[in-house]
Amino acid sequence: MNYQRSFSLLTALLLGQLFFPCIAFSSGLLIIYPSVKAPYNKIYKDIIKGIETNYGGLTNKLKIAPKNADHMLAEKIEKYQPDVLITLGRQSLKEVGGLNLSTPLVAGAITKTDQAVSGVSMTPDPEIILSHLLMIAPFVSRVYVVADTDRYAQIERANAYLKQQDKILKTEKATSIQQAADKYLKIINSASASDAIWLMRGASLNDPSILMLVLEAAWKKKIVVFSSNPAHVKRGALFSVYPDNEKMGAALARVAQQLNRPDYQATPNLGLSPLRNLHLIVNKRTSKHLGINPNNISGLNIHRLL
Repeated sequence: MNYQRSFSLLTALLLGQLFFPCIAFSSGLLIIYPSVKAPYNKIYKDIIKGIETNYGGLTNKLKIAPKNADHMLAEKIEKYQPDVLITLGRQSLKEVGGLNLSTPLVAGAITKTDQAVSGVSMTPDPEIILSHLLMIAPFVSRVYVVADTDRYAQIERANAYLKQQDKILKTEKATSIQQAADKYLKIINSASASDAIWLMRGASLNDPSILMLVLEAAWKKKIVVFSSNPAHVKRGALFSVYPDNEKMGAALARVAQQLNRPDYQATPNLGLSPLRNLHLIVNKRTSKHLGINPNNISGLNIHRLL
C-alpha cells in the first residue's frame, strides 16, 4: 500500500513538471538581448550563435522589449534559474543590473559602462589596429592621433604597444570640433611620408569637413591615414576594422565559463576587455597610391577590399 502511494506521488510530480511550464527549470546560461529591427537584429543573432556554439553547456535566450518592466524581467529570469547571465546591449545590461541579482553577469555589445561587470567591449583593441598598421605599412615610424578625454585607456594601451615596436605615438587632445580642426592642421603641416594619422572615434573628431581636410592633405603628402570608423575607408582612409560578431560571441562564452567555475566567489570582477575579434577592411585605391599591395602581405587577412 505504501509502495502504491509513493508511486502515485512520484507520477503526480512528474506530470506536474511536464504539464505546468510555469515551474522553474535550470539553465547553465541565459542570454538576454533586446528586440530590434533589421539589420541590427543580425548583429545579435551572430553574437548569440558564437555564444551557443562555444559555451559547451545548456543555453537559453530571452528577448526583451524596450523599457521592459523590472518585475517582469525578474520573474522571467527566475523561471530559468541560470548559473550565469549574458546581457547584450546597453539597455539589457541596465535592466538586469538594476535587479541586483547574485547570478554572475557578463556584458557584451556595449562600448563602456560605469557598472562593475565582466565582459567584452565593442571598442576595438588598439593593439590589433596598430598591428595591422605596422603589417601594412612597416615604414611608419610615428603615429599621430587626436583624441578626446574619454579615450585615455585606449591611448595608454596604444602608446605601450608602439613603444614595444620602437615606434612613437604623438597625441593631441581636443574637446571640440574647432580644437580638433586646429590640431589636425598642426599635424598635417609637420607630418611626413614616414608618419601615419589615426582617426579615432569621438563626438568632436568625426566632423565631415575635418575628415575631408585630413584625407585631401594626406593624399597630397602620401601620408597613411587609418581609422577606427569603417565608414572612413570608403572616403579614402587606408584601412579600418569592425567586429567579427560571431567570434565576439565566442569570447563572451569563454568569460561566462570562467565566471561559472566553482571558485567564482573568489574571482574578482574581470572588467570589460577590448574587442580583439576584428575584420579588416582596406581601400584598394588608397593603398595603390601609397605604393602598397595588401594582397602581397603575408599573414594579412583582409575581409573586405574596397
